[in-house]
Amino acid sequence: MASEELDAVDKGILYLLQEDARNNTTNAIGEQVGVSSSTVANRITKLEEDGVITGYHPTVDYEQTGMGHHLLVMATIPIDDQEEIVDDLVSVPGVVSVSELLTNNANLSIELVGQNKQEIEKSIGEMGELGVDIERIDLLKRIRAFPYNHFGKEFTNEDDTG
Repeated sequence: MASEELDAVDKGILYLLQEDARNNTTNAIGEQVGVSSSTVANRITKLEEDGVITGYHPTVDYEQTGMGHHLLVMATIPIDDQEEIVDDLVSVPGVVSVSELLTNNANLSIELVGQNKQEIEKSIGEMGELGVDIERIDLLKRIRAFPYNHFGKEFTNEDDTG
């Protein structure tokens, strides 16, 4: 589904799900975007089937879970082996996300957590064995995520031409 195919209702649904997918019911979303809850449920299903919505993930405060080390690892991997290495990275203990970047150097951003220095060193060692060349490691203070605001809060299904 191309973004130009998303109408105001789809955009409103996406905005509200990003804002709080756990507590926004189809009924509440429907009230805000001006459609029935069954329409919202059908639209969500279609957005999932079309690959627009790819999952629902909780935001975890890793420090509260006993993971005292929360790092952002910038790394480089060979372009030719990128898909295989990224697939293997998910099995490295402590890796919670991998972002592929469109650059030649530092073409991966890896979010890594661990309880202690030894766990982190072990995970970094395993990454090296996979062919990951670490460029930089930064200690994360906090990650804040916000709904994409260009989906907007104008949840009208009315024609704007009149």
